[in-house]
Amino acid sequence: MTTTTENQTAKTKQVPDFYIFENAANGEKSGKPAGAGFAHKKGNGFTLLIAGKRYAAFPPKAKAAVQPEETEGKSA
Repeated sequence: MTTTTENQTAKTKQVPDFYIFENAANGEKSGKPAGAGFAHKKGNGFTLLIAGKRYAAFPPKAKAAVQPEETEGKSA
């Protein structure tokens, strides 16, 4: 007895925003394709698909300036 799934949904392929290539050795004109990059859905980052693994890259967050702690009710 075999089972089949009739409710399979077909995903539309998304066109990459960037293509990722390996560096060519010995001054060759082109390297091998290694993956693809997509603009991330959340924020200014990217989703990278390299060798079947998915990575996310985001710019560093701005660090908040450190405020000195105030002492309450202490006076000299």
